[in-house]
Amino acid sequence: MTRAFALLLSSCCLMPAVAQDSPETITVPEETMQKLVIHKVKPLVRAETESPTQGTVVWNAIISEAGNIESLQMVSGHPMLVPAALRAVKQWRYRPYEVNGIPRVVETTIRVEFAKEGAETIASEAESPVLATAEDMRGRLIYRVGPIYPPLARQARIQGVVVLRVIINKLGEVGDTQVVRGHPMLSPAAVDAVKKWRYIPYESDGRTAEIETEVRVIFTLAGS
Repeated sequence: MTRAFALLLSSCCLMPAVAQDSPETITVPEETMQKLVIHKVKPLVRAETESPTQGTVVWNAIISEAGNIESLQMVSGHPMLVPAALRAVKQWRYRPYEVNGIPRVVETTIRVEFAKEGAETIASEAESPVLATAEDMRGRLIYRVGPIYPPLARQARIQGVVVLRVIINKLGEVGDTQVVRGHPMLSPAAVDAVKKWRYIPYESDGRTAEIETEVRVIFTLAGS
């Protein structure tokens, strides 16, 4: 009887966590989301679509809990401007929109303005990542996913710290990861988690730059 009650109590406690796995999309005004933009790319108009160079393309957008564009549906805009607007907006990044401290999936409006002089041309240059300390990047972390404790490591009571050397791209996304040190049973879980982290893009000399830094992921067991 006691065991049955314990199982029932355990399952009841788990129900809210399951419900949070697929949060309901909430509608947020365009003006509110504009304040949360952390990386904005201006549209690049290709030679064959340079005319017209003035106008506005409006999108209905779904933005994920991490602040990434999940889907876009065009509301209005000149067909010749839509491709450039789409390429640009796909690269926009936002701070997560939070309700009571919990990041939420957002539906909002995005407008891309094409000025008289046309869209800006963005030059891509091969640059080496800027080195930054873990302390420098800690304050720029805006979305963090905890590691899933490997069942075998939990069973064996393995704990410890996994240190990773990571490259953070200009959008604030974690790209290449390299394990510096850590238990081999814990390292894959650390890598999987850190690859989902998002940072405020880093600026150096007035330009957005890729970052090379170190990340520490701590694995501890209750009662230790």
